[in-house]
Amino acid sequence: MTDLLGVFTTVLRALESAGIDYMVVGSVASIIYGEPRMTRDMDVVIEVASRLAPEFHDLFPESEYYCPPVEVLAAEFASRGQFNLLHHESGLKIDIVLRKNTAHAREEFRRRTTVSIGENIEITVATPEDVIIKKLDFYREGGSEKHITDIRGILANTAVDREYLRSWITRLRLEDEWRRVE
Repeated sequence: MTDLLGVFTTVLRALESAGIDYMVVGSVASIIYGEPRMTRDMDVVIEVASRLAPEFHDLFPESEYYCPPVEVLAAEFASRGQFNLLHHESGLKIDIVLRKNTAHAREEFRRRTTVSIGENIEITVATPEDVIIKKLDFYREGGSEKHITDIRGILANTAVDREYLRSWITRLRLEDEWRRVE
Protein backbone atom coordinates (compact mmCIF):
# COMPACT_ATOMS: atom_id res chain seq x y z
CA MET A 1 0.00 0.00 0.00
CA THR A 2 1.29 3.43 -0.94
CA ASP A 3 2.07 5.93 1.80
CA LEU A 4 -0.58 8.61 1.13
CA LEU A 5 1.15 11.16 3.36
CA GLY A 6 4.29 10.59 1.31
CA VAL A 7 2.40 11.23 -1.93
CA PHE A 8 0.76 14.36 -0.46
CA THR A 9 4.09 15.78 0.60
CA THR A 10 5.80 14.86 -2.69
CA VAL A 11 3.19 16.87 -4.58
CA LEU A 12 3.57 19.84 -2.24
CA ARG A 13 7.38 19.72 -2.40
CA ALA A 14 7.16 19.72 -6.22
CA LEU A 15 5.06 22.90 -6.07
CA GLU A 16 7.49 24.49 -3.62
CA SER A 17 10.50 23.56 -5.76
CA ALA A 18 8.91 25.37 -8.71
CA GLY A 19 8.15 28.46 -6.61
CA ILE A 20 4.38 27.92 -6.88
CA ASP A 21 2.48 29.39 -3.94
CA TYR A 22 -0.15 26.99 -2.60
CA MET A 23 -2.40 26.19 0.32
CA VAL A 24 -4.01 22.93 1.33
CA VAL A 25 -7.77 23.24 1.80
CA GLY A 26 -10.78 20.89 1.97
CA SER A 27 -10.80 17.56 3.79
CA VAL A 28 -7.08 17.48 4.58
CA ALA A 29 -7.27 20.96 6.15
CA SER A 30 -10.38 19.86 8.08
CA ILE A 31 -8.50 16.83 9.40
CA ILE A 32 -5.54 18.99 10.47
CA TYR A 33 -7.77 21.32 12.50
CA GLY A 34 -10.61 18.99 13.42
CA GLU A 35 -11.46 15.32 13.57
CA PRO A 36 -9.68 12.50 11.74
CA ARG A 37 -11.61 10.89 8.90
CA MET A 38 -10.82 8.91 5.80
CA THR A 39 -10.00 10.69 2.57
CA ARG A 40 -8.24 9.68 -0.63
CA ASP A 41 -7.98 13.12 -2.10
CA MET A 42 -6.30 16.39 -1.39
CA ASP A 43 -7.47 19.86 -2.42
CA VAL A 44 -4.79 22.42 -3.14
CA VAL A 45 -5.28 26.04 -4.17
CA ILE A 46 -2.40 27.44 -6.21
CA GLU A 47 -1.44 30.79 -7.62
CA VAL A 48 0.56 30.53 -10.82
CA ALA A 49 0.87 32.38 -14.14
CA SER A 50 -0.75 30.66 -17.13
CA ARG A 51 2.52 30.88 -19.08
CA LEU A 52 3.99 28.36 -16.61
CA ALA A 53 1.71 25.49 -17.71
CA PRO A 54 4.56 23.57 -19.41
CA GLU A 55 6.74 23.83 -16.30
CA PHE A 56 3.85 22.73 -14.09
CA HIS A 57 3.23 19.72 -16.33
CA ASP A 58 6.89 18.71 -16.09
CA LEU A 59 6.70 18.59 -12.27
CA PHE A 60 4.60 15.43 -12.42
CA PRO A 61 6.18 12.61 -14.48
CA GLU A 62 3.72 10.63 -16.60
CA SER A 63 5.12 7.41 -15.15
CA GLU A 64 3.82 8.43 -11.71
CA TYR A 65 0.93 10.84 -12.32
CA TYR A 66 -1.84 11.63 -14.72
CA CYS A 67 -1.55 15.36 -15.37
CA PRO A 68 -3.73 17.02 -18.01
CA PRO A 69 -2.05 18.08 -21.26
CA VAL A 70 -0.27 21.43 -21.30
CA GLU A 71 -3.04 23.00 -23.43
CA VAL A 72 -5.66 22.05 -20.83
CA LEU A 73 -3.48 23.34 -18.00
CA ALA A 74 -2.93 26.65 -19.79
CA ALA A 75 -6.68 27.09 -20.29
CA GLU A 76 -7.42 26.26 -16.64
CA PHE A 77 -4.65 28.56 -15.43
CA ALA A 78 -5.98 31.42 -17.59
CA SER A 79 -9.60 30.95 -16.49
CA ARG A 80 -8.70 30.32 -12.84
CA GLY A 81 -10.37 26.94 -13.13
CA GLN A 82 -9.38 23.60 -11.72
CA PHE A 83 -8.15 20.15 -12.71
CA ASN A 84 -7.02 16.87 -11.18
CA LEU A 85 -3.71 15.14 -10.79
CA LEU A 86 -3.94 11.39 -10.25
CA HIS A 87 -1.20 9.34 -8.63
CA HIS A 88 -1.14 6.04 -10.54
CA GLU A 89 0.05 3.68 -7.82
CA SER A 90 -2.19 4.88 -4.98
CA GLY A 91 -5.18 6.21 -6.91
CA LEU A 92 -4.83 9.40 -4.89
CA LYS A 93 -6.58 12.37 -6.50
CA ILE A 94 -5.19 15.85 -6.03
CA ASP A 95 -7.70 18.56 -6.94
CA ILE A 96 -5.76 21.60 -8.07
CA VAL A 97 -7.78 24.82 -7.90
CA LEU A 98 -6.48 28.11 -9.22
CA ARG A 99 -6.99 30.91 -6.71
CA LYS A 100 -10.13 32.83 -7.57
CA ASN A 101 -10.11 36.60 -7.80
CA THR A 102 -12.76 37.31 -5.17
CA ALA A 103 -12.29 39.37 -2.02
CA HIS A 104 -12.49 36.31 0.21
CA ALA A 105 -10.22 34.17 -1.99
CA ARG A 106 -7.56 36.88 -1.96
CA GLU A 107 -7.83 37.28 1.82
CA GLU A 108 -7.86 33.51 2.40
CA PHE A 109 -4.68 33.09 0.36
CA ARG A 110 -3.01 36.03 2.10
CA ARG A 111 -3.79 34.52 5.52
CA ARG A 112 -2.57 30.99 4.80
CA THR A 113 -0.27 29.54 7.42
CA THR A 114 2.37 26.86 7.86
CA VAL A 115 1.61 23.86 10.06
CA SER A 116 3.52 20.75 11.05
CA ILE A 117 2.05 17.39 10.20
CA GLY A 118 4.00 14.32 11.12
CA GLU A 119 7.68 14.29 11.83
CA ASN A 120 9.57 17.13 10.11
CA ILE A 121 6.77 17.82 7.62
CA GLU A 122 5.57 21.39 7.24
CA ILE A 123 2.86 22.39 4.79
CA THR A 124 1.01 25.56 3.92
CA VAL A 125 -2.68 25.38 4.74
CA ALA A 126 -5.69 27.69 4.86
CA THR A 127 -6.50 29.02 8.32
CA PRO A 128 -9.20 27.21 10.29
CA GLU A 129 -11.54 30.19 9.88
CA ASP A 130 -11.17 30.13 6.10
CA VAL A 131 -11.66 26.36 5.98
CA ILE A 132 -14.91 26.86 7.89
CA ILE A 133 -16.07 29.62 5.54
CA LYS A 134 -15.40 27.49 2.45
CA LYS A 135 -17.09 24.48 4.03
CA LEU A 136 -20.17 26.63 4.72
CA ASP A 137 -20.17 27.71 1.08
CA PHE A 138 -19.82 24.09 -0.12
CA TYR A 139 -22.67 23.09 2.19
CA ARG A 140 -24.81 25.81 0.63
CA GLU A 141 -23.94 24.52 -2.84
CA GLY A 142 -24.46 20.81 -2.28
CA GLY A 143 -26.08 20.19 1.09
CA SER A 144 -23.56 17.52 2.15
CA GLU A 145 -23.63 17.05 5.92
CA LYS A 146 -19.92 16.12 5.91
CA HIS A 147 -19.15 19.85 5.68
CA ILE A 148 -21.18 20.60 8.81
CA THR A 149 -19.52 17.67 10.61
CA ASP A 150 -16.08 18.92 9.55
CA ILE A 151 -16.87 22.43 10.81
CA ARG A 152 -18.05 21.11 14.17
CA GLY A 153 -14.83 19.10 14.44
CA ILE A 154 -12.73 22.18 13.76
CA LEU A 155 -14.65 24.24 16.32
CA ALA A 156 -14.25 21.49 18.94
CA ASN A 157 -10.50 21.16 18.44
CA THR A 158 -9.09 24.51 17.31
CA ALA A 159 -9.38 28.07 18.59
CA VAL A 160 -10.80 30.32 15.89
CA ASP A 161 -11.16 34.05 15.36
CA ARG A 162 -14.94 34.37 15.80
CA GLU A 163 -14.99 38.01 14.72
CA TYR A 164 -13.30 37.18 11.41
CA LEU A 165 -15.77 34.32 10.93
CA ARG A 166 -18.80 36.52 11.67
CA SER A 167 -17.56 39.19 9.30
CA TRP A 168 -17.16 36.85 6.32
CA ILE A 169 -20.29 34.84 7.14
CA THR A 170 -22.23 38.10 6.91
CA ARG A 171 -20.43 39.37 3.80
CA LEU A 172 -20.93 36.06 1.99
CA ARG A 173 -24.50 35.64 3.26
CA LEU A 174 -23.80 32.32 4.93
CA GLU A 175 -25.91 32.97 8.05
CA ASP A 176 -28.45 30.21 7.30
CA GLU A 177 -25.67 27.66 6.83
CA TRP A 178 -23.92 28.83 10.02
CA ARG A 179 -27.13 28.26 12.00
CA ARG A 180 -26.87 24.55 11.03
CA VAL A 181 -23.52 24.41 12.82
CA GLU A 182 -24.46 26.13 16.08
